[in-house]
Amino acid sequence: MLAIAAVCGVGAFFYFHSDFSWDSDASDDANGPIANMDQTLPQTVLVSLDNRWVDLSKSKGQVMLLEFFATWCPGCVDETPSLIRIQRKFSNRGFTVIAIAIDDQGEETVESFVKNRQFSLDGASAPLNYPVLMGSVEIAQKLGFEGGLPAGVLVNRDGKEVKIIRGVVSEATLTKTIQRLLEN
Repeated sequence: MLAIAAVCGVGAFFYFHSDFSWDSDASDDANGPIANMDQTLPQTVLVSLDNRWVDLSKSKGQVMLLEFFATWCPGCVDETPSLIRIQRKFSNRGFTVIAIAIDDQGEETVESFVKNRQFSLDGASAPLNYPVLMGSVEIAQKLGFEGGLPAGVLVNRDGKEVKIIRGVVSEATLTKTIQRLLEN
């Protein structure tokens, strides 16, 4: 009985602690949620929700997380508090999250989501604190999106897309990966 209880306890630990990894750095696993990539950020100009044109290449010198999302995507909504915290933590060090909406519901739905949605953050309510740009699947693919939401691409200070993120990744893993890029 004790052996069965121990096996169940270990299994429950690994199941409920998603930050756990046998590999100490899941971000270096080519088949894991964060994989290496190496391509120059393509020239891309997108429109913001306040109708300004944003040229992503003008952000050279910053580390960026291009986060592809849709308002109807549960994983996208679930990871938003982590992205808000990461933006708060690193924005003064030359980092920004840039959300790219590939929502087929249209700009009005995205704008309503951004303006009205509050996220539970450390016991308080918080709005999005990073820019949201309107995109499309075609533009997202040009930027490295391979399908499946949520997804993201990390861009280093030199304007190179260096990491692709597939699915929801733990805040701790994403933070560690961003810290490395900021230190280089």
